Amino acid sequence: MTKIIKGGEFLVSETDLEDIFIPEEFTEEDKIIAKSASDFMEKEVLPYDREIESKNLELLKRVLKKSAEYGFTGCEIPEKYGGMPLDKKRSMILAEKFSIQSSFAITWGVQIGIGSLPIVYFGNDEQKRKYLPKIANAEIIGAYALTEPCCGSDAMNIKTKAILDNDHWIINGQKIFITNGGIADFFIVFARAIVNSEDKGITAFIVERDREGFHIGSEYHKMGMVGSSTVPLFFDNVKIPLENQLYEIGKGHKIAFGILNIGRYKLGASTIGSAKYLLSLGIKYAKERTAFNKSISDFELIREKIAKITSYIYVGESASYRVAGYMDRYIKEDVEPSEAIERIAEYSVEHSIIKVFGSEVLDYAVDEILQIYGGYGYIEDYPASRAYRDSRINRIWEGTNEINRQVITGMLLKKALKNELPLIPLALKFANDVVSYIPEIPEQGFLKREKFAIDIFKKIFLMVSALAVQKYGENIKDAQIVSSSIADIVSHIFLLESGYLRVMKILKMGDVKLAEDAAKLVELYTYYALGDIENKAIKVLSSLFSGDEQRMYISTLRKLIRWYEFPNYSKLVNDIAMKVIERNGYFLNTI
Repeated sequence: MTKIIKGGEFLVSETDLEDIFIPEEFTEEDKIIAKSASDFMEKEVLPYDREIESKNLELLKRVLKKSAEYGFTGCEIPEKYGGMPLDKKRSMILAEKFSIQSSFAITWGVQIGIGSLPIVYFGNDEQKRKYLPKIANAEIIGAYALTEPCCGSDAMNIKTKAILDNDHWIINGQKIFITNGGIADFFIVFARAIVNSEDKGITAFIVERDREGFHIGSEYHKMGMVGSSTVPLFFDNVKIPLENQLYEIGKGHKIAFGILNIGRYKLGASTIGSAKYLLSLGIKYAKERTAFNKSISDFELIREKIAKITSYIYVGESASYRVAGYMDRYIKEDVEPSEAIERIAEYSVEHSIIKVFGSEVLDYAVDEILQIYGGYGYIEDYPASRAYRDSRINRIWEGTNEINRQVITGMLLKKALKNELPLIPLALKFANDVVSYIPEIPEQGFLKREKFAIDIFKKIFLMVSALAVQKYGENIKDAQIVSSSIADIVSHIFLLESGYLRVMKILKMGDVKLAEDAAKLVELYTYYALGDIENKAIKVLSSLFSGDEQRMYISTLRKLIRWYEFPNYSKLVNDIAMKVIERNGYFLNTI
């Protein structure tokens, strides 16, 4: 595996099986790390679940400190600064395993993520030596302060100011929704740097908890993740030394955007992990619960929910570890942190896909698992109720899903305009030829129909994106319904192709039975994806055209997909659900 795959490349070229990583390739060491994380959760976290959820912050700090003894809080910190760094696949494994207790998971996630990575990637050697060893052993806890009352998604419009005053910076302003804020010892704070009365742009600073004039507000009463700490922060002439400036003046946006990319792919892994866990709980309940003298797991409408959740988990997991494999190949150990963060950003399209899909899959899963529990799902003593509340925030933080959909389309356009991807010539050529294009009937055989679907979906993307760019040009970002719909088409392509490639690699590895079982999940996801891609493409075309032109392009769209022969839906759903019920949960678990 030596070829470096670039972000977005999946849209314009075939991916070789040797160029992807799949979960079935986890090593014994990977599995040991996964088991260690699972054991930690079972022994050190879940027994204190109720106390954590009652917002016992001292207990939460002790549990975080305990995780440091396992090396879990140093997993992103270089060894020279006291850490035990893991590759991207293994950091995803930890995110997945810790996801089963949301309040602890987010506390740990901030500590090893946005609360410390700005120093890992952008700090100078003195800052790294001062903070990172203590972060690695959880002697100190970090938090990340960007969001303000005026500015959520529009983070670059923040109002907090840091005025340069001789040998100090003086910070005034307010931050809100700061995770870990009530237990943190230091904060990565973003403010507008004012030098000689001139706004030099957003800059990051390290602010210790005990600074005079720095006030931590009361804990928010949240809808979910109630065991974690979330507070507002207030800065009243807070004086910090020059050495606490992080990176360069006016370059804070590089820190903010770079760290968000990391948060997005980890959130994707975490939400898929949560969906797996909840699926197993739902299966257990469905098998035990009887109605009309039989287990409700025998009812087709319950099985349909189970099968759909499973197919979503499968493609989400496949896509997540595919991207992790790309990053691990591109980011070698000898790469400097400043270069590493740029290489991580290469996959910002894929990161946003994983974040959006994972958060929406989890929302779908918790809703349907609660439905399986019926009235009991609405009762706090049962896990579905809390999972329902905890899940909702995932579509908001790390950039709302609406923003991430704009990132997907915007980054692809940016790459196209810089000639990093040949999207524009390919799209324009196909848009010109599409009216006369007649797809061939797909060959019969193992997943031939699904492979053909992937190719057709890519052609649909080329058609609608070319037509949209012809109309809007670079202003497509302002046509948010159109750009968001294109982003969903792109996402389906990446997710479906990831699931398909995984099946084919499993087959190549010689596990025919597993490949056949996984192929059914690809078939089912194709079924769902086709309907949504058609819907989103029509949304684009109807926004661009009217009258005869609209009818012509929508007719062309339907010509592209009319070859599709629908599988026996009921049989497919029942086959998948029976396998999941038999295994008491997601049956492709490899760790």
